[in-house]
Amino acid sequence: MTVSEKIYISGKDPKDAEALKMADDFIAEHNLTKKDGIHLRLLMEETLGMFRALTGDFRSLFWIEEENNEVRIRITAKTEMDPEKRDDLLAVSSSGKNAAVKGIMAKIGSVFENALMDFDYALKLTQEYGGGAMDYGYLGLGMNAEMVSLAQSQYVWSLENYRKSVEEAAEEKEEPLEEWDELEKSIVANLAKDVTVGIKKDQVDLSVIWEKKQ
Repeated sequence: MTVSEKIYISGKDPKDAEALKMADDFIAEHNLTKKDGIHLRLLMEETLGMFRALTGDFRSLFWIEEENNEVRIRITAKTEMDPEKRDDLLAVSSSGKNAAVKGIMAKIGSVFENALMDFDYALKLTQEYGGGAMDYGYLGLGMNAEMVSLAQSQYVWSLENYRKSVEEAAEEKEEPLEEWDELEKSIVANLAKDVTVGIKKDQVDLSVIWEKKQ
């Protein structure tokens, strides 16, 4: 596995220039084709845009890694906040608990952000947006967030599973769905192999997974 340098970013300081230089250096070092280079840079730009839109000023570690022709843009953050700050952030959350979140990247950002602020609500979002998969089938057993935390299991939201759930819903309704239209228009949904948001204990990990074509 090859790993780029790692930098700390936050909503107030996403360090776009450093992150994009990281992508450009990665493209040059791995001799990517012009088309692959453009795709990776677009994914990087979309990921940074999503991060900038988050309400909370979360300090997160950001890097790129590559293994077996698979490239992953990674962001990881820890839930380091007191209850009062958590409540304040939830009160002004851009996603809002009663607001409809539009767009694939907005949904991904919502799961990531709320996992840092409110683990239980993040689990509800993963169910609402589809694509949730819990190790060992804990969700199917009706375990709540506290039980999951005690079990130290990891909860993962997957774009690929979300895509499948939207396809199945569209087939059942036999009509176009807004969610399908979002997928069709999304740069990330069209270029990435998958996007996952993993939640385990006090850490949230986001991976934008892309496969080199050449």
